[in-house]
Amino acid sequence: MTNGLFSLIVPVLNEEEILLGTRATLGGVLDRLGMPYEVLVVDNASGDRTPQLMAEVCRQDPRWKYLRLSRNFGYQNSITAGMLAASGDAIMVIDADLQDPPEMIPRFVELWREGHDVVYGVREKRTGESAWRIGLTRLAMRAISWLSDDVKLPPHSGDFRLISRRVRDAYALLPEGCRYVRGLIHWLGFRQVGVPYTRRGRVGGSSKVSWPFLVDFTVNAAVNFSFRPVRLFSAFGLAALALTGVAGLAWLGGHLAGRPVGLTAVHLLLLLNLGVLSGGIGVLGEYVARTHLESKRRPLWVLDYTLNLDAPDGPAAGPPLRRRSA
Repeated sequence: MTNGLFSLIVPVLNEEEILLGTRATLGGVLDRLGMPYEVLVVDNASGDRTPQLMAEVCRQDPRWKYLRLSRNFGYQNSITAGMLAASGDAIMVIDADLQDPPEMIPRFVELWREGHDVVYGVREKRTGESAWRIGLTRLAMRAISWLSDDVKLPPHSGDFRLISRRVRDAYALLPEGCRYVRGLIHWLGFRQVGVPYTRRGRVGGSSKVSWPFLVDFTVNAAVNFSFRPVRLFSAFGLAALALTGVAGLAWLGGHLAGRPVGLTAVHLLLLLNLGVLSGGIGVLGEYVARTHLESKRRPLWVLDYTLNLDAPDGPAAGPPLRRRSA
């Protein structure tokens, strides 16, 4: 495995408080990496001073490149934009908050040089966060892993990962608009290996991850990689129907024997059946809604402008972009 070019993708949203510190930390690690590199900062239309700070960073160092999206197209699509714009033989993703330790980057590169096409981080331990948040996040990750039946997703893995150029090229062929990047990378196959690490608290700023985002993220992952939710509701529906049938037979038997059975149990089972049907329709609606979104074939993002970079045009990138001088 040759040294090649190393590309690091950093998605950001309103990170003016930590951006320069992140740049200094990442620059120190990458300068010691022993290979040429580029850093692609993908901005989901930040409303703070992030664009001004990145303009200065790009002016000082052409290895730092900036893609600004026309609006917030979501974390998954911003990662995809960075992957498709990257020129590296090895491409890695890290969040600007540095909760995923940048000092692990050389280890990821070492495993890539040994022949692994995908090197992904496994959150063995989490620090710097509240216990209830950690617990719920772990529960969501386990639920996603259990629900996935198209391809088994490793629990506690995140977007902190390195992929080879050929994985990136294969990923670029995937057409879907509702993206769950880590799941798609695992679906591609190739030689993959996990690296355990400790995820720490933010070095500054505030988290952009809200509870509605986490719920939507979990639902999106489950729907994209599993039919199990629909099958579970089918099973619940059959069970409720069977219980209703048993209750109906009990009522009929009691009536024929002259000992009528109260209808309370029957009413409860009918309500249960109604609840199962309503829930099942809701789950089915998630699949239908995503089918509707996919049928529109809208671009995954639209670029506003770039610095130090000519990003490739294509159906995923939207209309031709404007390139600004740093």
